[in-house]
Amino acid sequence: MNGADLPQIPVVDLGSAGLDQLAALAPEKVLLMAAAGRALVSGPVQAWMDGRSKAWLARNSTPYKDEIARIAAIPGLSGAYALNLSTEWACSSMVHGSRLMRTLDWPLHGMGVALTITRHDAVVGAWWQATWPGFVGVLTGLAPGRFAASYNQPPIRLATGIKPLDWVVERFRVDRRTAIPPTHLLRHVFEKAQDFDEAQRLLRDTELSMPALFSLAGADGRAVVIERLESRARLRTGPTAISNHWPVLPGSTEPWPRGWLRGVDSGGRFRDACLWAGGLSELPGDFTWLEYPILNKFSRLACMLDCAAGTIMVVGLERAGKIARPDTQVLRLEGLKPRT
Repeated sequence: MNGADLPQIPVVDLGSAGLDQLAALAPEKVLLMAAAGRALVSGPVQAWMDGRSKAWLARNSTPYKDEIARIAAIPGLSGAYALNLSTEWACSSMVHGSRLMRTLDWPLHGMGVALTITRHDAVVGAWWQATWPGFVGVLTGLAPGRFAASYNQPPIRLATGIKPLDWVVERFRVDRRTAIPPTHLLRHVFEKAQDFDEAQRLLRDTELSMPALFSLAGADGRAVVIERLESRARLRTGPTAISNHWPVLPGSTEPWPRGWLRGVDSGGRFRDACLWAGGLSELPGDFTWLEYPILNKFSRLACMLDCAAGTIMVVGLERAGKIARPDTQVLRLEGLKPRT
């Protein structure tokens, strides 16, 4: 998976600048992402989503709305608000000790080559993330000496028993709320949380605008998956994994909603990810672990993180027929420190 003819993943040191600065440095990649969104849903639908997202964001509590506004001002760009508030990401994540491995699935084309690693300064320590220019939330990140964390999209809750109608019900629920979006909360955690305990508390207790699934691995060897509703949480300690459904917990009497699974074979991905999580005494040396269904036609990123060792391994992916294949060279960063 390290083809020399494939493009390299850029590493951009943003220091204390916001993620609108990344968009300003690579506007062509922002335009590529927006065009991929239009190809998926059509121009008129994207415009409608963008207007609704902008109106919702105006009354939302996120601290990053000004960055999105500056991204939306890039000449020739449309769809910036829709891109930032789109949460239809499907993923598989696994945690064991200080290690986190994950894939991210999304039907947009061109995400592999737009993938970027960014470095950020914060009072609590430097942190890195795998992202795309134009997006201001965090999906996958590493804070050396503190923790690594990722976001997965939860299932659509069952309301009517008809999936399209239940999706609409979910949208109405979100539209009525003003709490922070999950990917913005995860960024806030990297910027403010001093350690695993504080990160877990924020991800567990902060009111959210919509449900979320968080995976968290600590430099002290603890790991947890945090399954979130807007005002409630349940935790599963590592080694464990998550895909895009709420797994049935043996012996649990806690009431939890049922939901429609997302992505390709969420049950199979969860099964295989749990097997991998159990054996993660150290990170694999390469990405040969990527097999169906964890790897599928919608996979756009695969990443391995170790927050104790300060290691990032990441590769961008793109659809090639019925499966995804590498669209970038493998990037490996080692020995990353909290202060560099």
